[in-house]
Amino acid sequence: MSLLTSLKEKLNALLSDSKPPVPDDLVRLRTYATAAEAYIDKAYLEANGIHAMVENEVEIYTPQIKTGVRLVIFYRDYTKAISLLDKAK
Repeated sequence: MSLLTSLKEKLNALLSDSKPPVPDDLVRLRTYATAAEAYIDKAYLEANGIHAMVENEVEIYTPQIKTGVRLVIFYRDYTKAISLLDKAK
């Protein structure tokens, strides 16, 4: 096996995250245009017993970099959170 082939295989293994998430992994639930929208859903989830966090609330507003404000929860709460937010909308 050549060095290049070996490096490609190692790089592909690092880039492919094929392991399933564990309950304590943080996952992005939704992405919002504003922090206010994210905080409304965060408050709703927490009122229903799901701990949530808002990421990237101090967004750099340039057309090239805009990535949105993210609502993050623990993976163990993902299904319940999606269901709650879908019912609320």
